[in-house]
Amino acid sequence: MKLSTNAARLEWSAGPQAETACTGRSELFFPKASQGCDAPSRAERRALEICAGCPAREWCLERDLVESSTTDRIVGVRGGLREADRRALHVQRYGTRAAKRSGVRW
Repeated sequence: MKLSTNAARLEWSAGPQAETACTGRSELFFPKASQGCDAPSRAERRALEICAGCPAREWCLERDLVESSTTDRIVGVRGGLREADRRALHVQRYGTRAAKRSGVRW
Protein backbone atom coordinates (compact mmCIF):
# COMPACT_ATOMS: atom_id res chain seq x y z
CA MET A 1 0.00 0.00 0.00
CA LYS A 2 1.37 3.41 -0.96
CA LEU A 3 1.41 6.11 1.73
CA SER A 4 0.19 9.63 1.12
CA THR A 5 2.86 12.31 0.76
CA ASN A 6 2.27 13.53 4.32
CA ALA A 7 2.36 10.04 5.83
CA ALA A 8 5.51 9.14 3.92
CA ARG A 9 7.33 12.12 5.46
CA LEU A 10 6.59 11.13 9.05
CA GLU A 11 9.41 9.58 11.00
CA TRP A 12 7.86 6.59 12.70
CA SER A 13 8.99 5.59 16.13
CA ALA A 14 8.21 2.59 18.28
CA GLY A 15 7.42 5.09 21.02
CA PRO A 16 8.60 5.45 24.56
CA GLN A 17 10.38 2.54 26.17
CA ALA A 18 8.68 3.09 29.52
CA GLU A 19 5.03 3.51 30.48
CA THR A 20 3.90 7.09 30.15
CA ALA A 21 2.68 9.11 33.13
CA CYS A 22 -0.59 9.91 31.35
CA THR A 23 -1.56 6.28 30.74
CA GLY A 24 -5.18 5.90 31.81
CA ARG A 25 -5.58 9.60 32.59
CA SER A 26 -6.04 11.17 29.17
CA GLU A 27 -9.04 13.27 30.28
CA LEU A 28 -6.71 15.38 32.45
CA PHE A 29 -4.69 16.53 29.45
CA PHE A 30 -7.42 18.41 27.60
CA PRO A 31 -8.39 21.22 29.98
CA LYS A 32 -9.82 24.49 28.73
CA ALA A 33 -6.79 26.32 27.38
CA SER A 34 -5.60 29.53 29.00
CA GLN A 35 -4.31 32.40 26.91
CA GLY A 36 -0.60 32.38 26.19
CA CYS A 37 0.01 35.55 28.20
CA ASP A 38 -1.87 34.19 31.24
CA ALA A 39 -0.52 31.84 33.86
CA PRO A 40 -1.54 28.20 33.36
CA SER A 41 -4.97 27.35 34.72
CA ARG A 42 -5.31 25.02 37.70
CA ALA A 43 -6.24 22.14 35.38
CA GLU A 44 -3.27 22.87 33.11
CA ARG A 45 -0.93 22.98 36.11
CA ARG A 46 -2.13 19.54 37.22
CA ALA A 47 -1.46 18.07 33.77
CA LEU A 48 1.93 19.80 33.62
CA GLU A 49 2.87 18.30 37.01
CA ILE A 50 2.12 14.82 35.70
CA CYS A 51 4.12 15.45 32.51
CA ALA A 52 7.10 16.79 34.46
CA GLY A 53 8.07 13.36 35.79
CA CYS A 54 7.25 11.36 32.67
CA PRO A 55 10.08 9.43 31.01
CA ALA A 56 8.45 9.99 27.58
CA ARG A 57 8.03 13.77 27.86
CA GLU A 58 10.54 14.71 25.16
CA TRP A 59 9.31 11.98 22.81
CA CYS A 60 5.72 13.11 23.33
CA LEU A 61 6.53 16.76 22.62
CA GLU A 62 8.46 15.87 19.48
CA ARG A 63 5.61 13.65 18.21
CA ASP A 64 3.11 16.44 18.77
CA LEU A 65 5.18 19.01 16.87
CA VAL A 66 5.89 16.65 13.98
CA GLU A 67 2.32 15.38 13.68
CA SER A 68 0.64 18.80 13.94
CA SER A 69 0.55 20.20 10.42
CA THR A 70 -0.79 23.57 11.65
CA THR A 71 -0.95 25.27 15.02
CA ASP A 72 -4.73 24.91 15.21
CA ARG A 73 -4.25 21.15 15.51
CA ILE A 74 -2.34 21.58 18.78
CA VAL A 75 -4.65 21.08 21.76
CA GLY A 76 -4.31 20.31 25.43
CA VAL A 77 -1.18 19.60 27.44
CA ARG A 78 1.41 17.34 25.87
CA GLY A 79 5.12 16.84 26.23
CA GLY A 80 5.29 18.99 29.34
CA LEU A 81 3.98 22.12 27.61
CA ARG A 82 0.56 23.68 27.44
CA GLU A 83 -1.22 24.46 24.20
CA ALA A 84 -0.09 28.10 23.87
CA ASP A 85 3.55 27.20 24.48
CA ARG A 86 3.53 24.36 21.94
CA ARG A 87 1.87 26.59 19.35
CA ALA A 88 4.61 29.21 19.82
CA LEU A 89 7.28 26.50 19.55
CA HIS A 90 5.65 25.16 16.37
CA VAL A 91 5.72 28.65 14.80
CA GLN A 92 9.35 29.09 15.87
CA ARG A 93 10.32 25.74 14.37
CA TYR A 94 8.29 25.76 11.16
CA GLY A 95 7.71 29.48 10.66
CA THR A 96 4.02 29.21 9.93
CA ARG A 97 0.83 30.08 11.71
CA ALA A 98 -2.60 28.59 11.36
CA ALA A 99 -4.61 30.04 8.50
CA LYS A 100 -7.07 32.71 9.61
CA ARG A 101 -10.64 31.59 9.32
CA SER A 102 -12.94 33.80 7.28
CA GLY A 103 -16.02 33.33 9.40
CA VAL A 104 -17.50 30.92 6.90
CA ARG A 105 -19.06 27.97 8.69
CA TRP A 106 -18.95 24.55 7.10
